[in-house]
Amino acid sequence: MTFNGQHIRMAGLFFVQALSRGILLSVIPLQALSIFGDAQTTSVLYFAVSAGGILAALGMPALIKTIGNYHVFLLGSLLMLISTALLYFNDPVYFAIGLFCHIFSIAAIEVSLTLYVLARIPRKELTQFEPLRIFSSVLALTIGPFLGVLMEARLSHESPFIFSAVCVFLALGYFRILGLNRVQIRRSGSSDMNPLQYISAFIKQPRLRLAYGLVTARSCWWAMFVIYTPIYAVQVGLGELVGAAIVSLGTAWTLSVPFWGWFGRKYGVQFLLKLGFITTSILTMLVYSATSIPILAASLMVISALGATMLDGMGNVLFYRAVRGRERSEMTAVFATYRDVSQLAAPGLYAILLQVFALPVVFISASAWMMVASWYCKYIPKQMR
Repeated sequence: MTFNGQHIRMAGLFFVQALSRGILLSVIPLQALSIFGDAQTTSVLYFAVSAGGILAALGMPALIKTIGNYHVFLLGSLLMLISTALLYFNDPVYFAIGLFCHIFSIAAIEVSLTLYVLARIPRKELTQFEPLRIFSSVLALTIGPFLGVLMEARLSHESPFIFSAVCVFLALGYFRILGLNRVQIRRSGSSDMNPLQYISAFIKQPRLRLAYGLVTARSCWWAMFVIYTPIYAVQVGLGELVGAAIVSLGTAWTLSVPFWGWFGRKYGVQFLLKLGFITTSILTMLVYSATSIPILAASLMVISALGATMLDGMGNVLFYRAVRGRERSEMTAVFATYRDVSQLAAPGLYAILLQVFALPVVFISASAWMMVASWYCKYIPKQMR
């Protein structure tokens, strides 16, 4: 496998930017648990904040048309800095506002960077670039969770938040070194920036619906993994550091993403996605069966992340292949809501289930929707396989 120099440089930006939020990936849910007291209340908070994040993402086309893609990226970076300051305080109000700023900043940065990818990377090279982008992003999310909790435990409470802020500034500098601030992103020619209009246009396109559904299923599993694995570890007595280590070890499978990208190009996107969904579903079901044996459940949780990493091998390629050039801004904004929808759907579902069932219910439900997603892979059109 050979890598294009431009691809590597571009992927480097995704690494630095992802590290700014990866360092807080386990710190945030653990702090939420500390502030609010239980997994159910934490789920309700994530549900409410993610609902606001969806509205923020849908407003991105209007914002891009008004101030331009470059300034949307700058705004997202500014809000990430603000969120690090607010999340530092052990105050419910500041924490909730900080979490919303965090979610909004991720939406703004993701939409703007996706448009830069579509502008800078030729369409025929996307299947080579996407595994490298995912590798760089998830590598940061592998290093970040354990490092963040370790820094908080061994150095100081504020250290992971300061580190996150430093990474934001590094990403801004790297962004300018790449010259992306000079790249012209074509703004939408439509005068109608009503989100309902481009949501409707998105829904009317089966290929976009399918790409959205499959990536949301994948993202919902990762949301479950990131939020509830540390909480499970704390509840069964393994401790915060072990919970963060499980998240980091699980995401460490990112080292195999370039291989899965090659595998998908050789054997087909459909085969890889179906294999990934089925593998993740079966292994997560085994986690549920082993929750009475914490060490075994934790080990299986790490292994189950391998299946989800198979899915990361193709990243957002289905969307890239389906989106029309003239609709990139609007359709990207709708597609980008998958992250917030997953952050909303998983905690929303669990906020209901945890009223009746114990915490292990999160694992069996995650297994179920991944198996359903594997069935939907049969609808991937031949030209997109």
